[in-house]
Amino acid sequence: MKIENFSYQLPDGCQLFDHLSATFEPGKINILLGVNGVGKNTLLDFIAGVSERHNLPFTNFPLMNQVAYQMQGAPFTGTATVAETIQMMVDLDQPDGRFESEQLPAILQPIAQTHFRDLSGGQRRLVTLIGVCQLKRELYLFDEPESGLDVKVAVKVIDQISQLAARGKTIIMTTHQFRNLPTENVRLLVLAGKGIVFSGTPAELMAETQTDSLEAAYLKTDS
Repeated sequence: MKIENFSYQLPDGCQLFDHLSATFEPGKINILLGVNGVGKNTLLDFIAGVSERHNLPFTNFPLMNQVAYQMQGAPFTGTATVAETIQMMVDLDQPDGRFESEQLPAILQPIAQTHFRDLSGGQRRLVTLIGVCQLKRELYLFDEPESGLDVKVAVKVIDQISQLAARGKTIIMTTHQFRNLPTENVRLLVLAGKGIVFSGTPAELMAETQTDSLEAAYLKTDS
C-alpha cells in the first residue's frame, strides 16, 4: 500500500501535506509518529476512506469495507454488556455468527457481563480495541491504542495488534508511547514538515540519529 506525492490543503487554506509519500508494509506494524496537529488523524481518515480518496495518489489500499478503524471514541450503547458489545462487532463480519463470552480473551473474561456504561474509560477503550481485532479485514488502523490504558493492559493491547501483523495483515497505528512498542516487525514513519521525513526500523532510526533510545531518536528527527 503506497501513497505517492500527496498534497492536501485544509479548508482554511493551510498546506497540511506537500508531496507526501509513504509505503505501508503488510505483516508489519507501521507506526506513524508526529507531533499533535501535524496531520496524523487526517492521513488516517484518507487511508481508511472516511475522507474521499478517489483520484488521489493512493495505490493498493482496500475499499472501506475491508478496513477496521479504531478511532479515539467508543460509539457503543451503554446498556450492552462487554460480551454483547463484542458480539455486535462480530456481527459486522458474520451476521449469523455467534460469539460466546467464553471466546473472549482472558483479560475480558472477568468483565464479560459488565455493562459498557459501568466500565472505566480505560476498560471501554480496551473492549473497543479487542473488538476491532476480531474483525476480518485487510487493513487495520489504530489511533493511539495505548491512550488511557495502564502499562499492563497496554502491553496486552500491543500483543493483540502484533498477532494481527503476524497473520500478514497490514497495520497502521499512531502513538505517543515508546516503551511498550514491540521490537520486531515494526516500521516507523515520522511525519513532519508536511511530509514523511523518515521511514525504517527503530534500529535504523537510532543509527541515523546516533542516539541510544527510540524516544531520543524521534525527538531528534522531529526537531
